[in-house]
Amino acid sequence: MRGATQCARRLKQVFRSLRTRLGKVSCPSGGDPITQMILGIFSRDLPESKAREALDRLRGMVVDYNELRVIAALELAEMLGDYPDVRLKCEDVSRALSSIFAREYTISLDGIAELPKKEMRAYLEQIEGLEAYTRARMQLQGFQRHAIPLDEAMWAYARNVRIVDKRCPLAEAQRFLERQIPEQDALEFVALFKRQAWAEMGALVRKGEVERIRSVPPDRTASHMLQVASQASAAAAGPPTPEAAKDDRRKVAPVTAAGSGAAVGGKPRPATPDRERPKRKAPASPKAEAKPETKPKAKTRAKKKPKRKRTTIARSTQKTAKRKAAASRRPGQHSRRTTARTKSA
Repeated sequence: MRGATQCARRLKQVFRSLRTRLGKVSCPSGGDPITQMILGIFSRDLPESKAREALDRLRGMVVDYNELRVIAALELAEMLGDYPDVRLKCEDVSRALSSIFAREYTISLDGIAELPKKEMRAYLEQIEGLEAYTRARMQLQGFQRHAIPLDEAMWAYARNVRIVDKRCPLAEAQRFLERQIPEQDALEFVALFKRQAWAEMGALVRKGEVERIRSVPPDRTASHMLQVASQASAAAAGPPTPEAAKDDRRKVAPVTAAGSGAAVGGKPRPATPDRERPKRKAPASPKAEAKPETKPKAKTRAKKKPKRKRTTIARSTQKTAKRKAAASRRPGQHSRRTTARTKSA
């Protein structure tokens, strides 16, 4: 985060001033992780008292959280009445409960209570319908781990007093405060900071003039919906018993040792060697089929041009000299060669 040194210095001053100004405050109480998850979803932009009021209404309508999971989000919103973003929050509650049931086959997170901090954070990030604030609240008040949750009022107040960078996202701001605040002071800091933040920024939160905290919207693509349907059917069937698992293994057809053929009726299917298997031809593309067949053109040899005789300058000069000599002779006079031939004859 940019300006981390200056922000850490201001954070110590703000924490010290809150302690002297507000004195001792009651630290937030812990509880069941599922309860803290529902409170976190409803307390994004609401005070703690309003969020607990919504939780009490939901508890009065159902027997347990598993029954709350199967109720449609629209019905839950109608039951709760007038709350900010009540339909979106009810949808997030239903998505989170269904995601937990698909992984644990029950509405409980006791199985991850002993996980290391890094693995627990990665597990909570996979639960649908949760944002950074609710996950941090579940770690701090549900599992008693070190975390600093920031709701909308606390996040706006933190950027207002410049203990975090204004451009950093919520998850990064929470991790920065988690590194700066010791684990033994986390509950006290959250209680003091939340009280002061809602006193100064509560009106802006109710008007919607601060940055909102939203969960990741659901993926409604066809592949994801098929995956969700398969998970729901597997969750409805429940975990397989050891006897059913053995029966399923017996029903699977055995495979030969070489892995060449599957058994049919107790007899192994003979394997076909690789050299006897016919090779499959690649399917022709539609463009290739559309083109008409054309005959290849016959190759024609180009005729060679006759080579020109090269005459040197010496030969041309000899011819011109002979012509001049023949023109300068007298009529009846012959050259030396012809006279020599006649004498010899």
